[in-house]
Amino acid sequence: MQEATKVGEIMTRDVISVKLDASVAEILEKMVSHNISGVVVVDSGGDVVGVVSALDIFKLADGNPEMSFNYTAEDIMTPYTISVTPDTTVEEAARAMLENGIHRLVVTASPTRKKPLGIVTSTDVLRVLGERAKEFLKQKKS
Repeated sequence: MQEATKVGEIMTRDVISVKLDASVAEILEKMVSHNISGVVVVDSGGDVVGVVSALDIFKLADGNPEMSFNYTAEDIMTPYTISVTPDTTVEEAARAMLENGIHRLVVTASPTRKKPLGIVTSTDVLRVLGERAKEFLKQKKS
């Protein structure tokens, strides 16, 4: 039996973050320049306090062609409430995403230490599951 893959093995360590007072314009610039669909929001101490995703931006723009770029991360972020650590399994991460209707999890050292170590997305989890599916199909053919 294969050992469970841990989040720490697949997370992206270069976390793109913004401060609470970052404007929507600044957030969009970061998302586009880094080709990402979400940013981590940190407080002045560098602790994770929320996430702004493309969906948060879409909600702001919905039916509003004059969307204000002056809103801040604090105004539109989804508060950060789910803790995963590098030792969290991929299956546990997938369950947390499913149960909470989210596509990314910030990875911290522990549930009480909120400095971001990395980020894991639904795409990262799918990649692991896809590799397992390849192995399954390969063994099935043998």
